[in-house]
Amino acid sequence: MIRFVISDADGTLVCKEKLIDARAFAHTFHTLGARGIPLCIASGRTYPALRRLFAPYANGLLYFPLDGAVAVGGSEILCSFPLSNRAVSDGLKLLSLPYVRGVEFCTLHHSYPAVNDSALIHSELARLGEECIPLRTAHADGIDALPAEPIYKIIVFTRPTSSAIPLPHDTRAVYQSAYVTELVRTDVSKRRAAEIMCESLHISADEILALGDGENDRELLTYAGTAVTIYGAPHHVFSLTKHHTQNAARAILRFLNTDTTGKDG
Repeated sequence: MIRFVISDADGTLVCKEKLIDARAFAHTFHTLGARGIPLCIASGRTYPALRRLFAPYANGLLYFPLDGAVAVGGSEILCSFPLSNRAVSDGLKLLSLPYVRGVEFCTLHHSYPAVNDSALIHSELARLGEECIPLRTAHADGIDALPAEPIYKIIVFTRPTSSAIPLPHDTRAVYQSAYVTELVRTDVSKRRAAEIMCESLHISADEILALGDGENDRELLTYAGTAVTIYGAPHHVFSLTKHHTQNAARAILRFLNTDTTGKDG
């Protein structure tokens, strides 16, 4: 019996800043609500970004933003795993590396990029809107004071290089490319947030339906009793589950036995 649904956003329910299948998602959202089954969006995105993506359903969802570094329900923080002061300090030191274009510090409601690159700062302002608050300078010895609120994620923007980024204390990379590295606490994952949430809701792992398509979904997919990956996911993620779909919203309906088409996709 499914009592909790957790889905990744980008590449799973969302593509190009909009729902992949808005009609199916609306049906899914209302069906889950009628059955009292929570729907949680688990993503590397920030909390405000997720609320924008899922308007007008935003108030009826749970969230694991920032790769599970925090869990939010309504206006309440249900659990959180902020970075230590040492990790943040180490993140600031990355600004001195010649191949680092900038470092962004993510709190629950805002992102604070420390960037000297005008093209990068314009890109972040366009991407994040009002939640983006640029810091005055990218020089670690002259930077504006970082916010007093907890910092959950560090994003490092780099130029292509063969040099590895030295990881700040007690952090791990949840995403890495030639241009971007995203860092959270070593004990942070979507699975960890799910475990804590399920304990508070008295739900077992076997009662979870999880959907995803990326590296940061692996632990959650192996934890959930029912797991679905999206066609096009990397093979090492795709092969983790026996269920696959092209349409996440319809897959949820199928597992709830309410998909009138009888098909997944």
